Amino acid sequence: HEWLSMTPQEIATSDEAMSHPANMTAFVEAYSPYAEIRFVVLSRPFMETIASHAEWDEGPLVHSNVIRGFSLMLRNFLDVHHVDVMDGRRSWTVVCSERIMAKLYKREEDVIAARANIIAYLADFLGWPVKECPHCFDKWHDSTKDPLGVLGKSGLTTVNELYEHMTILREVWPPPGEEGVAEQQCRL
Repeated sequence: HEWLSMTPQEIATSDEAMSHPANMTAFVEAYSPYAEIRFVVLSRPFMETIASHAEWDEGPLVHSNVIRGFSLMLRNFLDVHHVDVMDGRRSWTVVCSERIMAKLYKREEDVIAARANIIAYLADFLGWPVKECPHCFDKWHDSTKDPLGVLGKSGLTTVNELYEHMTILREVWPPPGEEGVAEQQCRL
């Protein structure tokens, strides 16, 4: 695939990437006159994302370039489509995957409260009448994969380069959540 030899900036502006899996700009332009369109952005910590499929794209460094390219592309889209032109409301919101994970919290009550807050916020953002979902996380399980353990198998140089990739990405990802909403303050 040509993405494997491209820089993140080249990926972010390539016609193929902008239409993979769908051209979001064309989607908004085609359907926004007829329907409310809202986007929920799921943000996952960078090292966990790379480690989850470290063998893809010829290895973690190239996979990191591809992920960074799509992160740049998505951020560009979000910045342009921040507000729905039809109703003036914010057109996207963010869910931080780490805010769902129990390992972030010291007490079970804090996990339950954070998850309930995420569901309530999403329901409000999407205009759903029900703001509770007592069983939404019944089958959820946190990842037990240690990202640095997985990536460390590729060597210390690779891990250090991935930290450099992460530092460069810090300017654009994750997209900002709502101010004052702790569950929307994602980490990179």
